[in-house]
Amino acid sequence: MVNQDATGGFDILWIILPILLCVMLMGQGRGGGGGGGTAQGTVSESWYTAQNIEATYKTIETAVTGWRKEAEEKREASKGVLSSLKGVLGGGGPKERFVVEETIPPRLYKMSDPTGPIYFELTEVEGGGVVVKATFSSELRSKMAKFKAGLPLKIPANPVGNRCPACGKAVLPEFNLCPYCGEKIIKG
Repeated sequence: MVNQDATGGFDILWIILPILLCVMLMGQGRGGGGGGGTAQGTVSESWYTAQNIEATYKTIETAVTGWRKEAEEKREASKGVLSSLKGVLGGGGPKERFVVEETIPPRLYKMSDPTGPIYFELTEVEGGGVVVKATFSSELRSKMAKFKAGLPLKIPANPVGNRCPACGKAVLPEFNLCPYCGEKIIKG
């Protein structure tokens, strides 16, 4: 039986509390409270940019700082009754986004995120430019596309002789993938 107060109304807390608890538990089951994400939704992309390796690394650092700030603002804006209730019930609230785990400037930038790990691996190309290999969860595909759109990219062309269309390094005719950047070799 639902409690009634002196005015004859129902105690709304006893109605809403079980609903909120179910919603929180369902959210954790979908990865809202999980730690590392799954390998099933992992995407790897490589691209060539005309920037030098130091400038590319700095661009990545700047972008990640912006992503982290944006995520923190969303987290602060979403604080309210539901997040307070999660803290009381042990849900702990939303996990921190884009946490830097390891950096090896200017070659590697590794982060953890509730959606899964994020890696940026940079390989300098002889003659100028950088091949960036990014590994991230499919949930971040849109964010990564916006990041790439801000870089000075070059479009791979058909190989001239035995050269990779992305990084320009010499490759053997029997190669299907470039051993330097991982780009698919276009057979002409």
